[in-house]
Amino acid sequence: MRDALRRWWYQLFFYPTQILTLIDEDYDAYWRVKRGAGKPSLNAWQKERAELVTEVIKKDGLSNPVIADIGCGDGALLAAVLVAVPGARGVGYDSSEVARDLATDAGIHETKFLDLRTDPELAGVESADYILLLETLEHVTESEKVLAVAMKKARRGVFISFPNTGFFTYRLRLLFGKFPAQWIRMPNEHVRFWTLRDLRWWLHAQGYRDARVVTYQGFPGLGRVWPALFAGGLFVSISHV
Repeated sequence: MRDALRRWWYQLFFYPTQILTLIDEDYDAYWRVKRGAGKPSLNAWQKERAELVTEVIKKDGLSNPVIADIGCGDGALLAAVLVAVPGARGVGYDSSEVARDLATDAGIHETKFLDLRTDPELAGVESADYILLLETLEHVTESEKVLAVAMKKARRGVFISFPNTGFFTYRLRLLFGKFPAQWIRMPNEHVRFWTLRDLRWWLHAQGYRDARVVTYQGFPGLGRVWPALFAGGLFVSISHV
């Protein structure tokens, strides 16, 4: 809890960095620094997302499902899902060669190049039973298009997740005159934002009326009582069946 309080205090009053650079983002370098020599591992947020994905897939009961993870990173989350769903086959998509190599080392069966910023039509993505778009759509301007195409390519369903921009630290930060900072190195990392209410409206407006919205992480206890204000993350499963 102490670490969480420290993190929230920082979110309220500070910027992620004091120096901005115009040098193009090097995602290969980012993954080299982030992973170092260690094996891919899940943080608490990723672990809960993996559990939510696994819960739905197991409930469906599909044998040997193919699971595609768009923006798979080091593959740690998809690998956890594959362990929990025996017989599943994982395909990871990412723009970073280093990340794809890490995903292969983590046990992902196949990895492929994909940059959503230049391929929002997902031309490089093959059909799969399930498609994961976790912590991904907030990075692209054409989120609706990406989701619509993913729904067409997913035989069973799609999973998406975002930070909750309605989280209390973001609201207070705005009250103190600073826009919510959901970035690490450059303010343009996130270009789309959702609160819980916005997310429900957004899904309904696109016709995803049967989408299941779940909140997770955030302020212990209060996140369940008042999720719009105290839940840290938003998770959605959209099923065809």
